[in-house]
Amino acid sequence: MPSNLEIIKLRDLRLAARLISEQLRQGVHSGIRVGVGSEFEQYRHYNPGDDPKRIDWKYFSRSGKYMVKESTTETNLNVSLILDLSGSMNYEEDGFSRLDYAKNLLASLSYLGFLQGDALSFFTLKEGEFQRKVAPSPKSFQRILYELDQAVAGGSWPLDKAMPKIGLDRNRELIIWVSDFLQKNEEWENLVKNFSHPRKELVLVQLLGAQELDFQLEGNLIFRDLESGQELVQDGKTAQKTFRANFKSYLDHLASSFQLPQVQLISVSMEEHLAEVVRLILNRKRIA
Repeated sequence: MPSNLEIIKLRDLRLAARLISEQLRQGVHSGIRVGVGSEFEQYRHYNPGDDPKRIDWKYFSRSGKYMVKESTTETNLNVSLILDLSGSMNYEEDGFSRLDYAKNLLASLSYLGFLQGDALSFFTLKEGEFQRKVAPSPKSFQRILYELDQAVAGGSWPLDKAMPKIGLDRNRELIIWVSDFLQKNEEWENLVKNFSHPRKELVLVQLLGAQELDFQLEGNLIFRDLESGQELVQDGKTAQKTFRANFKSYLDHLASSFQLPQVQLISVSMEEHLAEVVRLILNRKRIA
């Protein structure tokens, strides 16, 4: 299985999406929505409560095993993908940035949506403003790849701006939002609250570096704010204990704030393989 760095170094989002999709299909569970459709996807063991009509009796006659056929569900799910383009997305670890990781993750999710016939939209949030880059169309997937490839992160959230909004229609929709969800005040908390809607499932994918999660740096270090450009010189060992406690407190507070109807937070490390994160998102606990 290619590593995250090997996939990102390809600099080819279409190829990366296909590689990650193939890794999912080779796994124990493909992660793709499955149900009673017309296109065969895979076998699984019969479970109590399954419709006996779905048992493949020819397979049973050969193997003596009760197996059920599964196939991709023919649905027209509305999926909106949102990418945070604030300066902190340029944070780097292990040879790639948070933005690189996010681009490949969203490319993979849009590819799977394309395969399933979902209606795909793509938005960016930069310097406190939403921009709709791609509207649903037969060519949405190709356009999303183009916009992802062109996306550049920079700047910060202007605190003097009004809360940005996206017009929400009445249709059921899955919104997948990729960011680090790092904030100065409560801008992310307020924005997510404004998005809460009974017909919208909002999945917040928080990407964090290993050093952000478990500060292990030592020696005199220069810490630079990727949004403001401010720098601070401090001994890593001295800062370690305080940083860990403060960052854990922040993450706990954010998780608590995001416990809203139809909202789910998935926090992952950039060390986590891209295919595994896609699987986590697709196999998330469904919100009724």
